[in-house]
This record gives sequence, structure tokens and C-alpha cells, in this order.
Amino acid sequence: MLRAHGSSPPEHGTISRSLLPTVKKTILLTCVVATASLAQDAPAFRSNVEIVVVPLTVVDAKGLAVAGVKRDEFHVFDNDVRRPIENLWVDDDSPLTLGVIIDASESQKEQVAEHRQTAIELLQRILRPGDRTFVISVDENIRLWVDLTEATLDIRRRMAGYPGGLFGEPCAKQETSAVGLRPISACGSSPLWDAIYDTAGLKLHSLTGNKALLILTDGFDSGSTHSWHQAADAANRANASVYAIQYRSAFGRSFAPQLYQLVADAGGTWFRAPGGQYGPIVSRIETDLRHRYILGFRPERLSGKVRHDIRVEVTRPDLTVRARKTYFYEPR
Repeated sequence: MLRAHGSSPPEHGTISRSLLPTVKKTILLTCVVATASLAQDAPAFRSNVEIVVVPLTVVDAKGLAVAGVKRDEFHVFDNDVRRPIENLWVDDDSPLTLGVIIDASESQKEQVAEHRQTAIELLQRILRPGDRTFVISVDENIRLWVDLTEATLDIRRRMAGYPGGLFGEPCAKQETSAVGLRPISACGSSPLWDAIYDTAGLKLHSLTGNKALLILTDGFDSGSTHSWHQAADAANRANASVYAIQYRSAFGRSFAPQLYQLVADAGGTWFRAPGGQYGPIVSRIETDLRHRYILGFRPERLSGKVRHDIRVEVTRPDLTVRARKTYFYEPR
């Protein structure tokens, strides 16, 4: 259910019932232009006034979602400049699009069957009627395994076969001088950042509503043409949160700082391999995506920058805010 938070008079930013349909369509981290035909008792959204809308989650020290946080308990900073909060409401019923990227590269090929089973289990537990999903695999090529679908009960059958056609911008092939060896990919054996970048831009960006990406990987990229930073920016442009489940690499590595930074910048979190214990992951993702505060503020425009750093804090010392750290201000 999408509901207003607090009981301030209209001129101080309450969300009236007449605005709810508009609000549901704007729960994105983006600059949006409010419609001009608002009722007289609507909040402080005005024609030609741009509002940055930030989905966020507030959790306690145990990682449990916290309800009842008031607007005056939040502080928001845009490029380190504190901005007034125009509106705050709660969203707990927006349909979800959850994309999954499965790392099937050389360092994870022994665990692809486990990744596949984990993806199936999580999708069947998390998705509800009206939600949608798709699945991408990445080795030296990026492939579309399951296209966008609402048929959650059909996921197991759809993932029983091999991944399908190439997805995103194909990698060039390099001939090798060794006799009998096939050409190798110019992108390397595991272009993980490219997979995230392409998925955000080609699958998630054009969709509306609540969007997230879940990656099953060891967190190590090999040969992407895009950086992890560009992949995080692509997710933020698509208004999608990013989550990851990290598995140990076959090459013995386990510390993947670029993966951790990417998911943090995109407002998500990462988990250790579940070992069949999916409950904590399901609970955390549902906490983040099913029970969210939506905060609106006017952007800081003096800098003239397109890419803005954003920081949301809460005044209670025992609480933590999880939200994206970047948005893009592109005036229309």
C-alpha cells in the first residue's frame, strides 16, 4: 500500500489521495516533472517543479526494517548541500521487476548448477503475482537465459536448458596463432561489469516501477569494456537497486572490493553464498524492496553538474539508511 507519512497541512508536503496514482509512477531515483492538474489539497508538487525521488530503507542494528520514522528525522544532502525534504511517504505494494545475472565464467563453472538452483529458489520465494523477472548469464559471452516474464512457476522449466542468444553488445573475437584453438573473446573470460551495464541499460532502464538486479558471482571481472563505476552508474540511471550473492572463486580469491562498492553505490547489499539457507536473503531483499520510504526533494542546481552525489541520513543513532548514492540531473 502506498500511503502518506505524517499529518502536515498540504502546503507542508502531505500526500493526498488524489496524488497517489501519480506518486506510484514516480518512485524512481530521477528528476521528475509533476503534472499541472493537481487538486487544491495536493502536496507541494507544482507544475514545472522538478523533484528528485529517492527510495530508501531504514534498518536497525539487526538489519530489521524500521517503521514510523518521521520526515524531520531525515536529512538529505545533494553534492554535500543539505536540501529541504518536500515529501515523505511509504510504498509497500509496487510491483517488482527482479533481474538475475548468473556468473557462468571459468572461475564459477563448477557452481553454475548451484547458481541456477539458487536463482530458481529465490525467484519463486520473492516474486508475487504481478511481478516480473528475467535471467542473464555471463561467461566470455553475455546471453539472455530467460526473457522478461511474469510466469514465475515456469522459471524452473525455462532454466532447464542452456542460455539462449547473445545479449548486449557482442565482444569482438581475436584469432589465436595456436593450431586447433578457436578465437578468444576480446572482452576476456568474465565481462561482469559489461553484463551489469548492458542489463541496466537494455532491460531495466525502459521499465517503470520497482526494479532490482541480483548477481550470483565471485565478484571478479575479466576484460569488460566498462568499469564497475560505469556499471553502477548505469544501474542508477535505470533506477534499479543492485544485490549480489558472492561465491568463492575457483582460483581461490574471496575479497572483491569493486563488487562491494558497486552494490553499495546502487543502494543494495551483498551476501555470502547461502548454502541452501535462502531465508535471510529473501528477508533482506523483501525488507528493502517491499517496505520502502520514498523521499522527495528539489535538486541542487547551482553546480551545473549532471551526476550528483546524494546522502540520506537519519537522526536516530541506532538506525541506518540504505539508499542509492548517485542520481543524474538532466533538466528537460
